Amino acid sequence: MNEITINVYNDNDEIVKTSTATEATIRFGAVRQLMKLTKIDNLENTGEILEVITGAWEEYIKVLSKFFPDMTEEDWDNVEIDELIPVTIRLVSEIFAGTLRIPKDPKN
Repeated sequence: MNEITINVYNDNDEIVKTSTATEATIRFGAVRQLMKLTKIDNLENTGEILEVITGAWEEYIKVLSKFFPDMTEEDWDNVEIDELIPVTIRLVSEIFAGTLRIPKDPKN
């Protein structure tokens, strides 16, 4: 997975934490949940993605926390939305790219 990071800000808009997505802890269930929540393939603009995120916020951060295990619930409340949407799109893109790298030979 290419490096995907997300920043946590304080009340002065200063970065107080940067979290990097980890590949080692990602399980199929997290991938499936993210795909189900975002439905990226059916969304046409960032406004629709934002609507999905806010409509299922609790489930959404549970799934994202599997990719960013060092993030707390409070951290998620201090992430800027203009970073959250691109991170979501990049995660989904990485998932699709990873799926395409899976060997197709049944012997493997």
